[in-house]
Amino acid sequence: MKKIFLSIALTLATSAAFAQWAGKEYVVEEDEQVLEKLDEWQDLKLGFFVHWGAYSVEGLCESWPVVSEDVDWLTPHENLKEFRDHYFDLPKRFNPTKFSPDQWADLAVDMGAKYFVFTTKHHDGFTMWDTKQTDYKITNPEYPYANAKYADITGSLFDAMRNKNMMIGAYISKPDWHSPYYWSPSFESPGRNVNYKIERHPDWWKKYTDFFYNQVEELMTNYGDIDILWLDGAWADKANRGQDMGMDRVGAMCREKQPGIMVVDRWVGGRWENYRTPEQHIPGEAEAIPWETCMTVNCCFSYRFVESEETNVKEARELTHKLIDIVSKGGNLLLDLGASPEGWFNKKEVEVVREMGEWLKINGKAIYSTRAVAPYAEANVRYTKSKDGKKVYAIVLLEEGEQMTKAMLPGCLVAKDAVVTDVATGKQVNFSQQGNSTLVDMPKKKGTAQYAVAFEISKVEKMAGKEFGNSQAAIDADNRNL
Repeated sequence: MKKIFLSIALTLATSAAFAQWAGKEYVVEEDEQVLEKLDEWQDLKLGFFVHWGAYSVEGLCESWPVVSEDVDWLTPHENLKEFRDHYFDLPKRFNPTKFSPDQWADLAVDMGAKYFVFTTKHHDGFTMWDTKQTDYKITNPEYPYANAKYADITGSLFDAMRNKNMMIGAYISKPDWHSPYYWSPSFESPGRNVNYKIERHPDWWKKYTDFFYNQVEELMTNYGDIDILWLDGAWADKANRGQDMGMDRVGAMCREKQPGIMVVDRWVGGRWENYRTPEQHIPGEAEAIPWETCMTVNCCFSYRFVESEETNVKEARELTHKLIDIVSKGGNLLLDLGASPEGWFNKKEVEVVREMGEWLKINGKAIYSTRAVAPYAEANVRYTKSKDGKKVYAIVLLEEGEQMTKAMLPGCLVAKDAVVTDVATGKQVNFSQQGNSTLVDMPKKKGTAQYAVAFEISKVEKMAGKEFGNSQAAIDADNRNL
């Protein structure tokens, strides 16, 4: 096992195609336990991501409405100060009486997810666990949910998901717009960054970084096994206005408390970004480094009321195709739902993720525990291979109502003595070689099974096509307004 991981590390370290992410270096981890965890995580393919906080009370975009920035996803307020006061009082109305962590865990299983990432605290600073560092938390006795059975929402969710054998990820924001040591009341807060000069007030900044460290330590100490620390808020970084979050100190503590934990200081690069996280984008080509697209079921990460024009729920076929495309290029999909004020999700969103899960139940062999193989994606076909490299999977993406009697597998020359089977049924299908490609008979499908047809190929003579390409993640990073 150790030799395999060292080989992977050497390959990553010497490949120029992905060594930089918009000037941010990807550092190959040397800790063998972390490498093992990364390898296990890459087997899982689909994660369940939830944004949930007091902002759901009014179906607001998570945290961002309190920021004074003229960006295209925010509508300016007539009186920002009044709105901020209103927003930061939302926990007084946050009472998710229908919340059932076991019901959430059942949904995760139904959709085919194998790991779970939860927003324990977003940029607005409202903490979804019983932290001892602030009263701006779900368990504040002045808030209506404080004495509920599942008042420590983070703990209850992590326990329920572990009971379903999920890997656990704790999302936490590095910036905290409620903290007086990040947004000091002594100054206006015109944007997302710290609102004072750190070099003039190093004592304030130390109090803030200690606060952040202590909150992360609580998560690492009191909430069982944590597999992923998923950090957001890339602008809180020493390269930007000197916002040094002390990540070496934080990361070392995490590894001491949770050996092998993956740390994802997203958009920052360097030692503490163990895998890359393009947001709402799928790389155009395969990636050699560990990566994960985080994507929403509707257009937004947080909850939107049904009557909102912003719901735009993706259909199950589209979600399934996106997952297949991502996996073929070597990535994972972290699929987000925004939870409602009551503690559940929009009906349509639940329906589509369950339908995607139905496809995975019968075709998961071509998805889970696979790895990328060239030519990855050609026309309407996506390729994966078994982890041991002995079998190749070809997945033909179908549009609604499309029925094909035969399909071409471009760039995949199946050996004449191979066996090709329909993954969903285990039945053999006929095939013929066509130059460097293969023509296969297409079984008839209906319902969710018709989203895509997966074939297992016992032996190939040649897989012809492109190698790992330039990183779309680099383009995504350039597009971030840091």
